This record gives sequence, structure tokens and C-alpha cells, in this order.
Amino acid sequence: MRDRSSVPSKRIAGRRAAVRALGLLSVSALCLTAAPRSAHAVGSENFEWHWYSRLGMAWSPVYGQNVQGASLNLLGFGIGGRYEEGDYSEPSFVAHVVKGATPDDFYVKSEMTFAIWNQYGGPFMQPSSNGGQSITVQFNQAYIEAGNFLVPGLSVWGGAKFFREQYAPIGDYFYLDDLSGQGGGIKYGGLQLAILGYRGFGNTTPPYNVDVNGDGGVDVERFRTVFAGNYKAEFGGEAKHHVKVHGEFHVLPAAKRGEGWAVPDNAPADFGGVIGAKLHLGLGQGNWSDTAVRFGTGIANGAAGGAKTYQTWGAPNDEGTFAGSFAIEAVEHLGFRLGDAAALEGLATFHYTKAAYEAEGAAPPTALEKQMDFSVQANATIFAHKNFHPVVEASFQGRKDGDGDLGTAVKVSVVPTLVPTGELSAGARPHFKLIYSLAIYNDVARDAAMSGYLQRVGAGPGVGSKVGQYIGARTDWYF
Repeated sequence: MRDRSSVPSKRIAGRRAAVRALGLLSVSALCLTAAPRSAHAVGSENFEWHWYSRLGMAWSPVYGQNVQGASLNLLGFGIGGRYEEGDYSEPSFVAHVVKGATPDDFYVKSEMTFAIWNQYGGPFMQPSSNGGQSITVQFNQAYIEAGNFLVPGLSVWGGAKFFREQYAPIGDYFYLDDLSGQGGGIKYGGLQLAILGYRGFGNTTPPYNVDVNGDGGVDVERFRTVFAGNYKAEFGGEAKHHVKVHGEFHVLPAAKRGEGWAVPDNAPADFGGVIGAKLHLGLGQGNWSDTAVRFGTGIANGAAGGAKTYQTWGAPNDEGTFAGSFAIEAVEHLGFRLGDAAALEGLATFHYTKAAYEAEGAAPPTALEKQMDFSVQANATIFAHKNFHPVVEASFQGRKDGDGDLGTAVKVSVVPTLVPTGELSAGARPHFKLIYSLAIYNDVARDAAMSGYLQRVGAGPGVGSKVGQYIGARTDWYF
């Protein structure tokens, strides 16, 4: 314990505090002056720290309900507008184990990425974290990669990795090739190949966890193996157009434990395939267009509402397989730059999925034979001032489940946004936002409570308003 008699007088202490404050202020000002104008990694020569995060609050001006993270969209997440998304954080750490002097030198790097979110809705932080409830933390990435290995331009990786490229920010939507998962792969020039494994939890379709002997327990846990590959070829010189072709083959082995054990009817071997392509056109002056189409069959029929191909949809046929099922995904994503006045971005999506069984026959009465959804979305970022970028966004969405009627929503968001960096870009971060979203639903969407917002406020057949309103404030950043 320090002897209190040795403490300086209040006057001396105050002077020292003032000197410290002045020094801290000077250092802070120097750091801000030297800060980059756009998002970059933080770290040293052999270490990087990246971070994507969004945190905020939300209110419903009509209902006394918690609408934090309750999307107004018919598809339940970002397609159609992402401003109602809930709190989410994704820190990432990169270690350069071997770092070459030039990009053509041999290197080894390792990356670890965490995903952190609130599984019950609501904000991350209250008097205690999430009011004392659980916050989910998981690995999104944990892999190691060796580049310029054996031959220049060849890289190999193993572990859990983001295996994806096509992204539409205004819909927070990865399309065509989103197979992020655990496995390994290689890349050489425009060619990528990977082998990835996936497992299911709980009541999955098709069943991954199988009761072989009928005692009510799990006797066999199956893994789906996906063989994936794509190739990107550039053309057009300085325009940098490119075509990308993507393919997948899915294998789910039969659930059996060995000799003497019969394969149960609900878990035979099953397969699926995917073929897709994307055309990118560089239109000059910051303008571009991406057009993509994907077709999946069998257990690779994931597409409904923007699902990944390994998220199998529907019910199986009489043999317990998904032979005969298929899905189509079509995406148009484009952007235009109006000088220093505004940035425009558009997104159109279409998904159609058909289950393996016929509408009449052995189908469970509660199962759907088909599903269709679409969205058309436009976003305008206006550079009113280098530090003030108001955003206006509108979308029209539709969803049709089985032979039911079409549910629709018209949605508009107005988002005044402060941008401290002064960068004239829709991708500048950090952002400080005020958010107002308005959605108008038809009777079908309201009666079936097709959006997370409608479910949260208790809509149902003939019950609840067909108008959804969301008021929020959020900061988001990445570097």
C-alpha cells in the first residue's frame, strides 16, 4: 500500500494530469492525421487484425415489441434490404508464418475468423452481456495456406475456409458458389478445386443422424462430401470482363454400420450435382454488371430464399432419395457511379425449387412440392457531403409456397448516414446510421406471417396490420 503522505498536492497532481491529457490529445491527433482514409487491416509486418461488425438498436413505432433483428423481408434475411439485420461481429486474425519479399515468393499464412451473434435476438450488451443469456461464438474460418508452392501461382489450403466469391452487399447475399466449409483445396491461376464436408444437426433433410436399429438413438452420423470446382477466364483487355464456370458433385453415403445391419429406408445413399456460370462486364468509369445462373439437382437442390446448395429442400421420393428434385437460382447484380454525386446499386434474384416427390402420391400432406421467390432491389447512396451520405433504398419482393397464392411486399428504407473518413464510396466505413424502413404486405404475406417482423408482432390469418415499420440506429465497420 502506498503511504498517502507521499501523494503530491492537488495542485501538482492537477498539473501532471493536464500534461498527461495534453500529451494524450497530441498523440491521438497524430494518429488520426495518419489514419488511412479507407478500411485496412490493423497489424504488424507478420500479423493482421481484420474486423467486421454491426451493432445498434431498433424500435417498432406501432407495437411494443422487440424488433431488433426482425427483418421486414419475405425471405427472412438481407435479400430485399439488410437494414433490419441484428447485431453481429466477425473479428479475423491473420498470421504470416512465412512472408516473401514479393508477391511471387513462397509464403505460408494462417487465418482464424470468429462469428459472434445473439441467438435470442435483442442487443449484445445490456447490464450484463445479452441480459445474462448466451451469446453464440463459433469459428467461421480456421485454415492454413501455402502459396507459390512447388510452382509459381499454385496455392494449397486446409481447414475451414470461406469458399465463395460472388457477393451482393445491398442484399448481404453470397450467390453461385458459396460453399464455405471445412476441407481443403488448391488454386492455380483462374482454377479452384476443393473437397468439403458438411454435417447436419437435429431434424435435417435429408437425415444425417440416423437411427439404424429402431431404438430411438443415433447409430450413424453421416457427412455430406462436396467436390467443387470453378474456373474464371478474363477477356476484354482493360475492361476486365470475365466468365466464371462453377460445378459441384454431392455425395451422401448410405447409413450402415457394417455386415449384418440393414440400411434403413430413410437413409439410402444419395447424390446431387450443380452447374452454374457468371458473366461479369466492366462497363467503365466504375460501372459493372454481374449476371449469374445456377442449376442444382438431387440433394444439391438448396436455393429457396437464397439457400446454399447443400441445404437440401423438400421431402424425398418413395425410395427415400432426392432424385428428381431440382432448383434454379438467377441473379442480376449491377452498379453505376454518377461521378461524385451518387453511387447506384441494383439486385434482382429469382429462385425456384421442386421437391423429389410428385404433388399427388406419397407426399406428406404438410410438405410442399415447390417454392418460388423473387426480389427486385435498388439502392442509391447520395454524396451530399464528404461526411454525409444519405441512402434511399426500395424493393419489391414475392414468395409463393407450394400451390398457395403469391405473397408480396413493397419496402422502402431511408438511411441518413455519417461517414467520418470522408471517402466518397458506398463501401466507406465506419458508418453511423439512422434507419427508417416501411413495408407494405398483401393479405397472403400477412396471413402466413412470411417475414420475421410479422412473426415477431403476431400477424396471422386476418390478424395484424399489413404495414410494417422499423426505426433503428446502427454503427457498422470493417477494416
